[in-house]
Amino acid sequence: GPVEILHGPTSMFLDPVADESIRVLSATMIDASEALVVYRHSSGSSSQVERKIVRGPARFIPAANEWVHQFEWSGMPKDGSKTSYQPKVLKFSKLKVIPTTAYHNVNEVRTNDDTLITVKLMLFFELIDIEKMLDATPDPIGDFINAASSDVIAFMSAISYEAFLNETYQLNDLGTFKQLAARAEHIGYKMEKVVFRGFQAGEKLQAMHDNAIQERTRLRLLEETQAQEQRATDLRLSAEAQRAAKEAELKIEQARLAAEISLSQQKAKLAEQALVDQAEQDRARQKLEAELHASREQGNATIEIETRKLEVEQARNVEQLRMMKEMKSLNVDITKVLVSQHQTPDNLIRLETLGGATKENLTHADAGKKGLLGALQLNL
Repeated sequence: GPVEILHGPTSMFLDPVADESIRVLSATMIDASEALVVYRHSSGSSSQVERKIVRGPARFIPAANEWVHQFEWSGMPKDGSKTSYQPKVLKFSKLKVIPTTAYHNVNEVRTNDDTLITVKLMLFFELIDIEKMLDATPDPIGDFINAASSDVIAFMSAISYEAFLNETYQLNDLGTFKQLAARAEHIGYKMEKVVFRGFQAGEKLQAMHDNAIQERTRLRLLEETQAQEQRATDLRLSAEAQRAAKEAELKIEQARLAAEISLSQQKAKLAEQALVDQAEQDRARQKLEAELHASREQGNATIEIETRKLEVEQARNVEQLRMMKEMKSLNVDITKVLVSQHQTPDNLIRLETLGGATKENLTHADAGKKGLLGALQLNL
């Protein structure tokens, strides 16, 4: 009969007439690093199937005509180690689309000198194309194990055990694993890198190898010890030489500092003496300027006094000239007036004249001015 899938939350009752069974199932939660491969019948044909990829993050609930692909890959058995694989042990429905790692040991690989060695590897890979992977392989892990084993066998068969000990770094190079890289690309994966985790030989060979390693380690430690002693001696001698050089440099520096201090003291004394001399010169200049200023002030005062005297004398002469002009206008004998101002001359010459005036007029004028001017005297 028909199948109907209802998304929750919902509720319904089992109708024994219409329903055969009712089951409650959880939705499939898909993380961002996961994907689901879902198949469904094509519409109109029950024999044709379509495939789709559901990438996370998502919550997937299949339709009535859909079902999820179940993967069965090679994986670690329950009682095995992480490096042992068994077909169809790893069962899951969610594909990881982020980088993933896998451990793998290639057991009993034979070198060209018939030495059996177990090579330990770690594979880093990432799923790129899901459609390509689904079309190319049912078990990518099994393909990786087989391809890596083929590359290791091809590498070991071309070298001896001693050469292998010196060439182990090549097992960290992805170029050594050409079949592995090509197979990964063919099935939609990208092989990021391969890491060599070490190796293990047979018990006897391993014991010999361990003894050789111990001997080499002992010799290397002895060599390193002697080299360390030599380096210690060299360091001590170098330190002594550096110390002597530093002491010499210190003495030179002390002598240079002493010379600089002495020179600085002499410069300070010279500067102090220069300041004293400058102060003396400043005092002498100030004294000279003061004397010049005082002399200039005194000269200015003298000039001012003489100027005042001349002004007074000039004013007096002007006044005397004015008085003489007035006296002349009054017909006063100026000569007599001047002579009267000198009572005791060395020589006296008296000149009298009427000047056209009558005796009475002159006598009358003299009588009017006698008390004012007096007789005019002339000193010769």
